Amino acid sequence: MKANTQINIPQNFFVTYFAKKHDKFITRKGTWTKPNTDTTGKYFVSKEGKPCFIYYDLDADGWRMATWAMTIKERA
Repeated sequence: MKANTQINIPQNFFVTYFAKKHDKFITRKGTWTKPNTDTTGKYFVSKEGKPCFIYYDLDADGWRMATWAMTIKERA
């Protein structure tokens, strides 16, 4: 049986998570929809049970994926 998981993600936000690449917690300015397109991000749980959040990183101008523990805060 699948659990019904509903989350509310604001259109514009700051996301903080542990980045293995940098070996530390990072905070990025992100958006749910890629600018000037209708392409949206995703939130899902992997087969391994890992929460995954794909968002558009406005700092790096590209798609990124945050996993495990993360915080998402709305920004103006």
